[in-house]
Parts: sequence; C-alpha cells; structure tokens
Amino acid sequence: MATEVEQLRDLARAYWKDGSAPCPKHHGVTMTGNFVQTTFSDHIYLTCPRGHETVTIPQRPKQTEFQAQQVEGFVENLQRGDAILCYRCQSPLEVDAHDDPVTGASEYTFTCVRCLSWGRWKSD
Repeated sequence: MATEVEQLRDLARAYWKDGSAPCPKHHGVTMTGNFVQTTFSDHIYLTCPRGHETVTIPQRPKQTEFQAQQVEGFVENLQRGDAILCYRCQSPLEVDAHDDPVTGASEYTFTCVRCLSWGRWKSD
C-alpha cells in the first residue's frame, strides 16, 4: 500500500506530465486541475468530475526528479547513517527500499515530504 506522500508524489508527477491525473477514488476517471501561484503557498488543485472530490498538493518549490548523482548521494548517506534531506527545500525524505535476495540488488525510492521531488536508485 502506497503512503500518502507516495500518492501525492504520483498525482503531482502525473499533473506536471500532461495537466491531469488519475482519480485515486474512481478507477478510470481523470482529475483535472490547475497550478495556483500565491505569495505564500503555490499548489496544484485537482478536481474529480465524478465525485467532485478535490486534492490540494503543495508545490513550493515545484516537484522535480532528482538527478542520478543526487540520488547516489542519498544512498551513500543512508548507508552511513547520516540525515537524508532534500537538496531543494531541506525537508526529510521518505525512503522506500526493496532488496532482491536472489540477485542481491537493491532498489531505493526517495520522496521529499514537502515538495514531493523524487528519485530512484537501483544497484546492480
């Protein structure tokens, strides 16, 4: 089950891709939305046409995908036991780690809890 931060990250990523996002409550329905800029709280505002639910996603700063070097730094910090903070807004990162016992490969997904920026790392 995806966490709330992961769900918001995926909705924001879908919105920035093409201006719409799938509704989490109604399968097959597309939410439409707008990016709203204010002096203190930029956000994405999504509305479901079926149930009229709304989702507000904070976007200050705007969501981006971390570069490979940044994500590699997060993995090194994680392995050392250091604090893992977003390079953009200095907020904590949520870490989703999966290990494959057969191949020994590890996959990490880092998501900022504030700006929802994200990045993935897969070891070989």
